[in-house]
Amino acid sequence: MFGTVLHIVGWGCIWVGTFFAMAMTVAIIRFPDAYTRLHAGTKGLTIGAGLLLMGLAMIAPDAAHAVRTLLVGLFLMITNPISTHAIARSNYRTEHERHRLVVDDYQEFLDSSDAH
Repeated sequence: MFGTVLHIVGWGCIWVGTFFAMAMTVAIIRFPDAYTRLHAGTKGLTIGAGLLLMGLAMIAPDAAHAVRTLLVGLFLMITNPISTHAIARSNYRTEHERHRLVVDDYQEFLDSSDAH
């Protein structure tokens, strides 16, 4: 009985994760600038792949496969936001799309830190 419920929940996580991955793909194509695309990519990949990996761990044939899958998910949860932050910061520093920003609080911080 518990195995059947675990399988159903696992497949549910896989389907919801697939939905988030598809939504992320559409958002990356449709969003207008690099920052909103990065936001969609980070959220979609972190949630979508996290749910996919959690679902795979639930339907894994043994505990070793489940642990490896969860470790991959943990690595993804740690590295994805960090790498996205680095990409956004380098995009901002190169002034690639800075002219499109409506609010730019970070520029005030850069100006005050350069003065010291």
